[in-house]
Amino acid sequence: MHNQTIFEHIGAARLFAGSMRIDIKTMQAVIAKSDVSLLMDHSPVDIFDISDVMKTLGDAEPVGRAWITRSGKAVMYMINGLKYISPLAQVKGIIAGDRKYANVSIMREISGGPLPLSSPAVAEVAS
Repeated sequence: MHNQTIFEHIGAARLFAGSMRIDIKTMQAVIAKSDVSLLMDHSPVDIFDISDVMKTLGDAEPVGRAWITRSGKAVMYMINGLKYISPLAQVKGIIAGDRKYANVSIMREISGGPLPLSSPAVAEVAS
């Protein structure tokens, strides 16, 4: 048995008045304007639910965190216990004004059977 990670497109990240808005099917989240540059400097930052920010007049509790992955190729978002990801090149593109949005995908772990590289012939030789 092995687990396989799949990526499913679920939304987009956009720059809005200097903050980074993350629109996914189930909610709208935001990274504060002051935190966008920190994120690009490889510092983890808080993510807030936009509706909470509006209800509390900007004094909302974070619903997650965002950080640049160790590989330096993606921005990972952990929102309400779920992992989402955007290519770092696309995020840099929206910040620079070269792109309108960055793709956001959800990461799902799927349990599978035997590793796909194994074959019945290999199993017979091993027995």
